Amino acid sequence: MDLPPRTVRYRLKRLRETGILSPTRVMAIERKMGLGENIFLVNTTPRGAELLPDIFHAIDTIYHNSPTYGKFNGYLAYSLYSLSSPRITRRILEEIQKAELISNFFIFDITDFDAKSADYSYFNSTLGWVWNWSEWCDQIPKTLKSKVKFVPPLDEVQSIVDFDRNDVLILKHMFDDGEITQKKIAKILPLSEAQVNKRIRRLEDEGIIKGYRSTVCATENEMNLICFIELKEPQDQILSVFYQLPFPATITMESRTRFAIQIAFNAQDMTGFLKGLDVLRPHLASCFVQTLHDAKMSMDSHPYDLFNHETNRWETPGSEYLQDIRDVLNGKYQ
Repeated sequence: MDLPPRTVRYRLKRLRETGILSPTRVMAIERKMGLGENIFLVNTTPRGAELLPDIFHAIDTIYHNSPTYGKFNGYLAYSLYSLSSPRITRRILEEIQKAELISNFFIFDITDFDAKSADYSYFNSTLGWVWNWSEWCDQIPKTLKSKVKFVPPLDEVQSIVDFDRNDVLILKHMFDDGEITQKKIAKILPLSEAQVNKRIRRLEDEGIIKGYRSTVCATENEMNLICFIELKEPQDQILSVFYQLPFPATITMESRTRFAIQIAFNAQDMTGFLKGLDVLRPHLASCFVQTLHDAKMSMDSHPYDLFNHETNRWETPGSEYLQDIRDVLNGKYQ
């Protein structure tokens, strides 16, 4: 950009201070270390709308939630679980349903994800996003018939890699501060700076660390949607349609036929996006869209605190979480 480094640092600082640019976060796929993750959606009852925030806060594995509207009117949340206990989320939701706080639920198991960067060549500082939705809709059939093969950066099967408590602690500090220096990590942990560097490089090479990202809120009327699609058959070209969009998005995989696309754009762009889904509909077994707003972290502890440093295992004790639900129902949770 032909700007002095000092000017770049100053402008980045201002963007962060004004809330346009969020702090840098490390993007990691902990599944390679034995920690799985779900997205779940619930339809709430009137009593559930009142009590579910307390339940989400009480259960350590549910670390993030947002009110949502769409096929499910209630909450969308992210929940962690040890791969050795894969049914934890379902047990929690069945207990909540048994208490008549929700009428039904949907679970999407995350096997991989890709954070697609925005293409700001389509962003105007005065007008906002300038994107021709009609051309995109016209392009979709051509993309699906294209002989140019698209290979999404997603893997359905994640191999468990070797790791230890120091790897978990490094990720924990990088999770909290994506700009933390290796020198500072070395001061905190019983490791040299060279050892920290070597471990971070290995975490990157193994694909545990997928990258680093700062979220940009480009406009005041930006809205977030998450679109759950199921393909009739594996077809990577359908995903390439979403990669053509200039907006920031996270493409999440459960299997080669089930995906969740979280995307942020201006509210007036909603119609164009839905028209694109209309064009894709013949190729989809199912599709539904949920809104996201007022998202918040919902746990006192840290996600990486689920790792027991004495046993070197991720621990998600379902019986404790079921008791947490009962405590909330009985008014015993503080």
